[in-house]
Amino acid sequence: MVLVLGLALLLCAGAAESVTVVGERTPGSRDSVGDWQGIELGPTFSLPIAAGSASREALGLDAGLSFTARNSSGLGAGLDMAYHYWPVSAEFKETYNELLRRQLFNTLELGGTTWGLNALQFTGHVRFIAPTAGALRSWAKVGGGFYIVNPHISGYSGDAGFFTVTAGPLKPTNHLGWYCTTGCDLLGGPRSRVGLDATYHRLDCFRTYGSNLGVFTIGAHVLVGF
Repeated sequence: MVLVLGLALLLCAGAAESVTVVGERTPGSRDSVGDWQGIELGPTFSLPIAAGSASREALGLDAGLSFTARNSSGLGAGLDMAYHYWPVSAEFKETYNELLRRQLFNTLELGGTTWGLNALQFTGHVRFIAPTAGALRSWAKVGGGFYIVNPHISGYSGDAGFFTVTAGPLKPTNHLGWYCTTGCDLLGGPRSRVGLDATYHRLDCFRTYGSNLGVFTIGAHVLVGF
């Protein structure tokens, strides 16, 4: 997690000297974070990286939308909705296979080399924006709620010699989870920004899959104020 957050901060630092503010500041004008308040809409797009529980053997995808109500001090609170495709690691898959074997008398386990989960995220968050008077702006966000995880297992059967074990498709399951994001807006004005961010998701799914799920992502975002 430290590596991911550090990468985002380095990207911001490297861009600091080359970023220009969209529009000119006139005498007496103010474009710092404390000058504007309202609703901020934030589309996001990111890719899981080869760390934690996902994307070590295949690429994943994250796309979402957040709404944040901001006050003039740079503090805000809001809601998130997102879609995730997470190809889980071999270690995460093996913990599930161990659970499956215990439950089904050592008759079944998942095959193949990769296993992809879909997750729908519905969370609330709080957000803090560092005070700044230029285009470059850093912020942090922490949120929690629930994730609907679809394991995409269509069904299976196994022969134990004197009896057969069969099971239908696994249904999506709900899990509590939380995430933390550090972001850096690289260019824009008080009401619209574009930048990069790094996120860590943590899902409590030990009872269902044999271990909890932790996913790191790096991506881009757009923030538009209303």
